[in-house]
Amino acid sequence: MPSPDKDIKLQEQVQSLYEMMQEEKVEELEIKSPDLKLHIRRKGRNVVHQISHQHVSGNLGTQHFEQSPETPKIQSVEGDTKKSPITGMFYRSPSPSLPMFVKEGDIVDTGKTLCIIEAMKVMNEIKATEKIKIVNILVENGKPVERDQDLFIIEKL
Repeated sequence: MPSPDKDIKLQEQVQSLYEMMQEEKVEELEIKSPDLKLHIRRKGRNVVHQISHQHVSGNLGTQHFEQSPETPKIQSVEGDTKKSPITGMFYRSPSPSLPMFVKEGDIVDTGKTLCIIEAMKVMNEIKATEKIKIVNILVENGKPVERDQDLFIIEKL
């Protein structure tokens, strides 16, 4: 295990990263290296900091600094869905003052933008890959999404 001095220094570095995340409004950060895995997720006032140290022996030591009482709820759905290809922030319109890309009940042609997922300050348009009907929108505007999370329940036409 790392020494107590290294733990304190690491905690200070994590706190500094977290403060930068707050300033930049970043909800989630993950850093991986051969001897360290760092995952920080902000959810309102609940914060999860998880740090794993990889040692020569291959054992992992994990430290949790603050544990969020809320576990993200993964909604299971039946039927066809459109999943998020990446982790990021979900947006239903190009800006707050513009109309939403799609609404429930819309029939959407191939190539039409369904939403935007912002990842690392890059706006990624998620488009329909075939003609579909939007049956249900599963994510709230401005909320974080994970890779492979269901975004829409769809009906293929």
